[in-house]
Amino acid sequence: MSEQEAGAHPPHPSYANDEISLVDIAKVLIRRKAWIISLFLICLLGSVGLALVKDSHYTYTTSILVGEFGLDKYVSSAKQAKSVLDSRIVPVIERQFVDKRDIEQIPFETSVMADEGNNFVTLQSKATEDKRSLVAEFHESMASALTRDHNEKLSLLEKESDMRLQALHVSYETEQRQLEELRKLLATSTESVDKAEAEEQVRANSQGASGNMEATLTSSNNKLTFMLSQMQLTQQLSERENRVNELQSDINEEELKRSWIKPTRTANLATASIRPSGTGKALIVALGAMLGVMLGVFAAFFAEFVSRVRQVSE
Repeated sequence: MSEQEAGAHPPHPSYANDEISLVDIAKVLIRRKAWIISLFLICLLGSVGLALVKDSHYTYTTSILVGEFGLDKYVSSAKQAKSVLDSRIVPVIERQFVDKRDIEQIPFETSVMADEGNNFVTLQSKATEDKRSLVAEFHESMASALTRDHNEKLSLLEKESDMRLQALHVSYETEQRQLEELRKLLATSTESVDKAEAEEQVRANSQGASGNMEATLTSSNNKLTFMLSQMQLTQQLSERENRVNELQSDINEEELKRSWIKPTRTANLATASIRPSGTGKALIVALGAMLGVMLGVFAAFFAEFVSRVRQVSE
């Protein structure tokens, strides 16, 4: 092939320089290691400083048990109690809280959650440890307002129950007195029957043969009269005893209902979580270190790219 032909047909271009080599990447990283180390240290120190400055926030929880007046009977459902807190109680308590301290807003947020399964309302706030007393005071104000609202309704049920119990006790005592009087009357009647039988027997023995039949009839009539009287007393006594037993059963049932009436109450007040909530300090440092490595590698390749562009331009 002549030189002219060779010049007419230039050799095929080589793409060897366009391939990415791991060795070249390693060389770039080693050559630009100052960028990697510098950015890594900057991000690491920045994350450490942020972790040290960052205050630990804890979750403070207050549980409010809704009052009850029977088995599975509550003065309000947890959902209704949450609605009352959100719409009526929280705005008032928040206004009183900021006005009392002359501040623009509350330094923590509070959420209200309803647990229908266990029928209690939970208040949760996230705040630093130095604000725990403020959180406790705020939660207590909310819980007290809800407690007063519920217990006003329960107090009416308590008064009704007390009135029923008082009426039942009065009836029971009256029936008990009448029962004792019937027992005494029956005992007196029994003694009178025995005494009358003895007197009639003596009278009958003292009668002659001609008057014996008349004496026997008289004795039988008297005995029959006493027996009828005893039967009536016994029946009345049985009715009184049944009535007394019924009243005693009603009293026990009403006392059981009365014992079920339990007011709305605070189970725990501003209980702090064991561990801080949100992003932990160790995680902040780890994320800072990872970010430093990523930025360092990126800066190394960018610096290498800028350097080669300058070389080509020159």
